[in-house]
Amino acid sequence: MDYASTFCICFSGITLRFVFPSPVALPDEFAGLLCADTGSPDAEYTVKLLTTPLRPAEPPVSSECGIKIYQTHEGWLRIYSALSAADGCQVACFLCPNGKNTLYYPASKWEFYSSPLHCAHLLGGENLLLWHDAFLLHSSVVQINGKSVLFSGPSCAGKSTQAALWHRYLGAEILNGDRCVVMKKADGFYGGGSLWCGTSGIYRREQSPIAGIFLVHKAPENRVVRLGFDAFAPLFSQTIVNSWDPDFMAKVSSLYAELLSQVPVYRLDCRPDKGAVQVAYDTLF
Repeated sequence: MDYASTFCICFSGITLRFVFPSPVALPDEFAGLLCADTGSPDAEYTVKLLTTPLRPAEPPVSSECGIKIYQTHEGWLRIYSALSAADGCQVACFLCPNGKNTLYYPASKWEFYSSPLHCAHLLGGENLLLWHDAFLLHSSVVQINGKSVLFSGPSCAGKSTQAALWHRYLGAEILNGDRCVVMKKADGFYGGGSLWCGTSGIYRREQSPIAGIFLVHKAPENRVVRLGFDAFAPLFSQTIVNSWDPDFMAKVSSLYAELLSQVPVYRLDCRPDKGAVQVAYDTLF
């Protein structure tokens, strides 16, 4: 296992640099994401250790699930109150549109939080991605024939099962088992790996044009039905959003409108078998 105080990772065309106050152990899971430091990452996260609590001057614009959100003229401050140390120092993330971000941790608990794996869910990834015309969709994503195929739906719908079946029967590469980066580019929408993968443990950096998106439903028979803009609500419900930020909501809604006008979305009623793979593959390819 390697140690470093500064390192870079790359996924779906986005490069992040992390700067820690001392060398930390790099998780083996990150091996596929680590990349050379070119000197110009898309964003940087610098870790600072707190010995006194953060005390924002203004009241939070949102406070729910143990997370308080503060807006300043420089950016957004997220304080994860539920993770506060006994001395009152908090775990927090300050996000700036210029990409110079700060992660705060209680100095008294740094030994516990020093793993980079403890950073991933604190980065405000939905903000970071939206600044790059992208969002994070709760979905498994595979790559086949130079294209990405996404399987979305609520927990236990069978997303990761379908991805695993495509890998087993078609040799498709699984890029992520839980969270896919959906990104708008000049030539269309791409789906790719991310830093957030749930319990799948699959960290891949690749991305490719989206061939189609399947909304997965367990059923006694395998069937595919093409959807139109009625796919908006079920897909949007699987997207991480900042409901307190009207600019965020407007932009992500606009991206979805474009996505649904360019990328086919289907309802996949399916069993966990080869037949489900075949009917979905034949629909796309």
